[in-house]
Amino acid sequence: MSQRLSITRIPKAQGFEYRRRGELLTKRADIARIEALAIPPAWTDVEISSSSSAKVQARGRDAAGRVQIIYHPSFRRRQDREKFARAERFGKALPKLRAQVDRDLRRRKLNRKRVAACVVHLMDEQLFRVGNQQYADANGSFGITTLRKKHLRLRKNTVHFAFVGKSGTSHRKTVRDTRATRILEQLMELPGPAVFQFLEDDDAAPHPLSSADVNAYIRKHLGKSFSAKDFRTWGATVFAVQTLLDLDPADLGTKSQRAAAVRTIVKEVAQQLGNTESVAKSSYIDPRVLEAAAHPRRLKVVRNAKLRSAPYRTHSEQRTIALLERS
Repeated sequence: MSQRLSITRIPKAQGFEYRRRGELLTKRADIARIEALAIPPAWTDVEISSSSSAKVQARGRDAAGRVQIIYHPSFRRRQDREKFARAERFGKALPKLRAQVDRDLRRRKLNRKRVAACVVHLMDEQLFRVGNQQYADANGSFGITTLRKKHLRLRKNTVHFAFVGKSGTSHRKTVRDTRATRILEQLMELPGPAVFQFLEDDDAAPHPLSSADVNAYIRKHLGKSFSAKDFRTWGATVFAVQTLLDLDPADLGTKSQRAAAVRTIVKEVAQQLGNTESVAKSSYIDPRVLEAAAHPRRLKVVRNAKLRSAPYRTHSEQRTIALLERS
């Protein structure tokens, strides 16, 4: 047991009891603080901090045996601010990565660069999770790098994806993309069940492309602070901004109207990501976007801004950057 996580949760016939280094906790204030953490009842091996101000408030294992942590709210808020600030930097830097992806997609061989570029391109366009093999093996849930050939159907210039992702969520995506389809057709001809594999010049056997390969590609061309996760955060924020700007300004006039608008935005982003609305709102949409619903002048400026043609950057992204910079 960690010195900082000195309280253990012990199951009883009804509910739980809590012990600090073996001694039963009886103070109502201590028990109330612990219960306020809302530690899931299904967690096992639960350890809880004695300090209400500690960064890690509780730790345990979920039903799948994965270690889960409950952080102090102030730490979470700081982490979230850093995450969304990084996503904004990621969005501003994306044209550089897209230009590199464009070049690598033109390669003829199915080498690591070309296959990684294809994965990055699809994550950029469709907000796939990157996935990892350990999670696929343990849980039967997939991200783009762990997809199997049975998860894809190719017809002309169209690819249909159907697979189970994180948390058992069913994903169905249809991609109409000539370049991606051409590469996927070649990948489907390689031996083995995995979709994304690459060939080295000196080795006839294909090698699976891993999430580490994808993150290495991103970091090489954008910088070490970025990863595949940033695509979903940035993509969700852009989609939220576009949904907000598409609303009739007259529908944002009252507090109740703005609350309804926020619910609409969150619902649509959640559907786009394949997440719950709670997760979409708390983890993916930059809170500055939802706060902007209460600032009609700011929205008017962004909505009416003259947009220039910018290589590898969409108009929605230009508006997103403009909104975030004004928040």
